[in-house]
Amino acid sequence: MDSIVEQQRQAYEDVERLEQAIVDLMLQNLTKHRYRLIREQKINGLLEQIQSRSKHLLDLEADALGLRAKESAAMADGGFDEFYARLGSIGNYHRRNPELVVRPPELDFLKYKHNPEEADEKRRARAARELASAQGEDPAADVVGDEEDETETFIDEADERELETMFSGEERFGRYVDLNEQHDLYLNIKDARRLTYLEYLAEFAKFADIPRKSKDAKYVEYLSSLRAYFEGFFARSMPLFNLAQAARESRAVFEAEWKPAAASAGDLFCAACKREFEKETTFAAHMGSRKHQKTVERLAKESGGGAAAAEHVQQRNIEQKQAAERELAWLERLVQRYAEILADKIQDTRSNVQRRQALTEHERAQEQLDDEPEQLGDDDDDQGEQLYNPLNLPLGWDGKPIPFWLYKLHGLGVKFECEICGNTVYRGRKAFERHFQEPRHATNMRRLGIPNTRQFHGVASIEEALGLWERIQRDKKQTTVNADTFEEFEDSEGNVFNKKTYLDLKRQGLI
Repeated sequence: MDSIVEQQRQAYEDVERLEQAIVDLMLQNLTKHRYRLIREQKINGLLEQIQSRSKHLLDLEADALGLRAKESAAMADGGFDEFYARLGSIGNYHRRNPELVVRPPELDFLKYKHNPEEADEKRRARAARELASAQGEDPAADVVGDEEDETETFIDEADERELETMFSGEERFGRYVDLNEQHDLYLNIKDARRLTYLEYLAEFAKFADIPRKSKDAKYVEYLSSLRAYFEGFFARSMPLFNLAQAARESRAVFEAEWKPAAASAGDLFCAACKREFEKETTFAAHMGSRKHQKTVERLAKESGGGAAAAEHVQQRNIEQKQAAERELAWLERLVQRYAEILADKIQDTRSNVQRRQALTEHERAQEQLDDEPEQLGDDDDDQGEQLYNPLNLPLGWDGKPIPFWLYKLHGLGVKFECEICGNTVYRGRKAFERHFQEPRHATNMRRLGIPNTRQFHGVASIEEALGLWERIQRDKKQTTVNADTFEEFEDSEGNVFNKKTYLDLKRQGLI
């Protein structure tokens, strides 16, 4: 077994290597959402390893059994005798195991230095050379670069498979939230408003709108489901986010703002029967009922202290109810805090749900097959340059060659520019019309303070969009004014007034 000092040295070295691996990962400029998500998962795993090594170091430094002190004393008193004894034991170990292969630890951390996107580009370039060599275009292509070794990166097939099973189809690898299950639980709450899923995404955190009498066991189950989902979503899509600190800060604010009076059981709560009533008449009838009197007598007998003991039991029941209401209020506040942190993703989810409602079933299925929509890099252009196109045919929407007559039929030679989307150019009327329903255009419209409705479909200029929005606002105000001005009312004497004048006179009691 290694000495205590050697174990400490090894632990310090491991911590330094893990920290350097995190630095190497953070310095990589990744554009693909999948790769960035896997990188955050890897960094989170490395941080956990650092915590484990650090805990082990603290245990060694504490030296509860005194082994480190004995070892240090032996090395100090023995001079070089202890050193040669340890050196001899190492030599004997390797003589007994001559075929032992020693792998340098730094090799396990080289993969964190390599950018997976650059490795993908090299693989595509190698595939293009192999294709060119097979088709006889460049006989020397198979000579250049074939000796290159496959670059190992921090992403492997296991990470890809784990990412596929980590998120649901609605979440799209952490881009959106999936609250369909919680929506079903919400609809099962008594007297809750019947909201569509789109409306629910906008109002699920408004717990004050739910009647107090409906906050029963099903409501607690609903809140617990929301909390569990959000905490799991943070762990999957934002593994580096300090969720525990956010919960502690939210708890501190809640404790400072909580007022014991707000948790009062109220005058309509029967402490003996543990029942709460909605109406004072029902509560008064219950307090004078024989059933209530029997319950009070039973509590007095069980406590063995008479009326004073029964009063103590009732006070304890009130305190328990207050504690339950306090815990329920804290759960509501915590879910609201999670919703505030994820406000952007929830808004993106609403936009995505609105967009998907306009898609056909075939388009939805096709979108599910797309693992990496709207890449930030130029991967599509790179792939298009690698296609074999000796006749120089025009390219279709998928970047593959198509006949010229089909190219002209779909109008792909006509380019449309959208100033709202950063002067992005779309080839063909179909691609241009389709982009108005995509998240990118909807996001840019929100930045302009304009809703992405059907009225703005086809408007690609910022000036035109702002002008149309101002005109819509003016028309809406004029419609409201006209409704108040031209709607006529007649009083009992036959005098005719517009709506505004009639209501003003009626409030003053003049008619």
